[in-house]
Amino acid sequence: MGSTQANENFNQIVGSKCPKARSYGGSSSFNSRLSAVVLQKNEGYTWLSMVNEASELSPGQFTMKVGETMNKKLERQRENQKTQTFKKRRIEKKKNRKKAQRSSSVKEGTTYQQEVEVNENACDIIQQIPSSLILSNTDKYVVFYLETTSLSRNSDISQLAAASGLNLFQRYIMPRCDISNEASKITGIAFCHATNKMYLNGREVETCTIQQGLLDFLDFLKLNELPILVGHNITNFDMMVLENRLKEFNMFSAFTASVKGFIDTLKLSKRVFPKADVDNYKQQTLVKKVLGIEYAAHNAKDDVLSLSELFSQKLQSSCEEDDLHHVNFNSCKLSLKPLVDKKIINATVCIKLARSGINVTHLKLANSRDVNGIKLILTDNNVNNRYASSIIGHLSGCEE
Repeated sequence: MGSTQANENFNQIVGSKCPKARSYGGSSSFNSRLSAVVLQKNEGYTWLSMVNEASELSPGQFTMKVGETMNKKLERQRENQKTQTFKKRRIEKKKNRKKAQRSSSVKEGTTYQQEVEVNENACDIIQQIPSSLILSNTDKYVVFYLETTSLSRNSDISQLAAASGLNLFQRYIMPRCDISNEASKITGIAFCHATNKMYLNGREVETCTIQQGLLDFLDFLKLNELPILVGHNITNFDMMVLENRLKEFNMFSAFTASVKGFIDTLKLSKRVFPKADVDNYKQQTLVKKVLGIEYAAHNAKDDVLSLSELFSQKLQSSCEEDDLHHVNFNSCKLSLKPLVDKKIINATVCIKLARSGINVTHLKLANSRDVNGIKLILTDNNVNNRYASSIIGHLSGCEE
């Protein structure tokens, strides 16, 4: 009884002979199956040949050969388990499993307990803390572009276009406010209140309401399972405009559930293309210099098609996990700003956490769920643990 490993091994063999999915307890074969388990445990995999010989039957050359092969494999495993390397690896794997379980507990909270749905801290219990985003070879990409009524991040959307492979999406959206002269000059889009019609370079275009346009865009995103949004200079403008309009119509939750995150090709291009080769990092310049293609800029459809070509041919293969941002990046960054202002964390740490969708509320949850919750969150996002004590001190001070 010094170790349970032998018992567990015996139970595992019993499970292979008497699967739990079926009941053998009352069957006539149960005793024979259990005897086979005892023989395999005591005599090894050649037990069947030994039973045949004891019954004055042929041991079976093939049966004997397979049994001896499996016995040799088992012996090698036992010898390997005695080595120091194996023991160290087993201890390390055990530590990693415990760490993963603890990290999972911090992120997910208590998801199963008696009357969890009526617990007074139910909101705190079931809220899940986001994990760091990871790129995969199976990820799908949706390139999108917005035209707006002004240069303000709170402006209305006048045109929305997106492309995913051969699928193309485009909507002209009837504005609820005047299109600024500057925006109209750049995009060629104008709206006449007298006729209630929208024009592109003097030609009338079919329009829809902002609400319908956003609903159609969500349906387009759902054609792929959790695609990654791609756009040029979208971190500081397009994503914020889109977030504001989606929140206005209570669609932001549906949006976050439909996409994995976003990649800004402006930041990606600055890493991939030397400035001396491209002069500047405007999308139109990059497409011309890198692909040798000229197009009509500031039309959402043309911008999407040209960027889709640039991304698939020259940028997609260079994407790294640091390029992938959570759709809540801007709001998380704003939530963490007080910690940066008080020098509890620096701007780099703020961006790393926000990129995974971590905000101050998540840090509070992690701290309340585990004494080392903050450290686990920082480690998961490749942030030095030395910031943990400062963050905990700040959170404790806020609660007081």
